[in-house]
Amino acid sequence: MTLSQIPLALKPPRRPGFENFIAGPNRAVIDTLSSGLEPGQWYFLAGAPGTGRTHLLSACFAGLIERGLDARFMALGARVNWPLLDHADGACVFLDDIDALAADPAGERLLFNALNRWRDSRTVVVMTGVGRSGFQLPDLVSRLGQAVRLTLRPLDETDLVALVRALAADHEVVLGRGAVDYLVTRSPRNPAVLARLFEQLVVRALSERRTLSIPLIRETCADEGGRSRG
Repeated sequence: MTLSQIPLALKPPRRPGFENFIAGPNRAVIDTLSSGLEPGQWYFLAGAPGTGRTHLLSACFAGLIERGLDARFMALGARVNWPLLDHADGACVFLDDIDALAADPAGERLLFNALNRWRDSRTVVVMTGVGRSGFQLPDLVSRLGQAVRLTLRPLDETDLVALVRALAADHEVVLGRGAVDYLVTRSPRNPAVLARLFEQLVVRALSERRTLSIPLIRETCADEGGRSRG
């Protein structure tokens, strides 16, 4: 058996939860989603890609399901899920990546009709996206403007360090001296990108039976840079 064939003792992906989300400057947003949703209210969770919108939406949805509440989740980034807007009902509806419908006349009409239905039934609606500027249907823009806006702010370097340490604890990997600071200062300041890079580092560290160290990070980043240029 070659080294590449050795089974890797990788842990399953982290289940998105409020407890494993690095809050940083977003504590008020987390408090609202975890315990502050009001009956009949709509919420728009805005933030740049990779800031954790889907993580928080999934955590909020899971929390309601665990409490036995009637909730629905739709990932609208996949066009195949758009028709679900015509049928989904419940005490709370979660819509991830509504930007995907922007500037699409059929998609915008589906969302507008669904929001009207949920307004009449006083359904809690929690949506995520970058913003509302891409939508063209005036009535839909007006409806979206009725949602409470929750804006995710970027994590600072201290928060990103905490994220890396949390990922290391989850995967039970050993970090070499200076590895955390080296990784954070040489990676995009984007939690999702940083988490994906860390997963690659874990796989490489395990397959090569190495500590997750500065040399390993340097080699992996160099390899990734070479692939992206190729």
